[in-house]
Amino acid sequence: MFIIRWIRALLSLPILWLGQLTLYFKLPASIALLSAAWTIGGDAEVGRSALMAMRQLKSRDDALAQARAWLQRAPRPHFAAMAGLLSLEAGNLDDAKAFLARGRELGDDPMGRLDWLEYAIAGMSGNGLAVARQFDSRRDLPSDLSRALLQDLMFDDLLTGRFDEAKLRAERFLEVDDFAPAEMVLSALAHRAGDETEAWRRYGRANLPPAEKSYLAFVGCLAIGARAEAEETLAKLRAQDEALAQRAEALLKSRTY
Repeated sequence: MFIIRWIRALLSLPILWLGQLTLYFKLPASIALLSAAWTIGGDAEVGRSALMAMRQLKSRDDALAQARAWLQRAPRPHFAAMAGLLSLEAGNLDDAKAFLARGRELGDDPMGRLDWLEYAIAGMSGNGLAVARQFDSRRDLPSDLSRALLQDLMFDDLLTGRFDEAKLRAERFLEVDDFAPAEMVLSALAHRAGDETEAWRRYGRANLPPAEKSYLAFVGCLAIGARAEAEETLAKLRAQDEALAQRAEALLKSRTY
């Protein structure tokens, strides 16, 4: 059985490489190529890549329909997770929850996509921080999910005045990897401590899109009580990204001084 799987994986490689190349150039042929590579090789990550290509180059609904079809044909947790995430993107919370339950029934998900789905569902339901704390001690999560959880927990610590905890989380992560939001947290805390040189150094190291950087700078200023600077950053953010500015305004209204 192992030899058969190895041969199938080997046969799928040229198709996979061609699919990845055509996807790089955003060519529709990448969808068929990646789908064929998954069919031949059976690699879960290749199947996910095919669905993401379909989401990018065709539509979310096409990708969701294909995920449903593959889930029926080859019941595997990662297809349930992809179907759930696409359903959630479409605003279908009940469908997403059903796909999460189905995925858990199907067994282990080494790629961690069901954990992503659970976290996303919790976020849409207003329980994102509770799930983030639940997952906080786990070391088997995919790196992108670990980063998302860290960002939520760091900024929650910052906004609730747990400055030492926020600093510890940021420093621990930066010991092993670059993470721009952690730099923004440390910049805010350096500003709070009156160390403007360190604050600007950390701010300069945070490589983020301008609007996202302004939003995180706003949150940092708000958390440390620098309201005038927060409002100045909010004015800048309004010119960069209206949706993020609205999030910032809602956060500002929820704070009392």
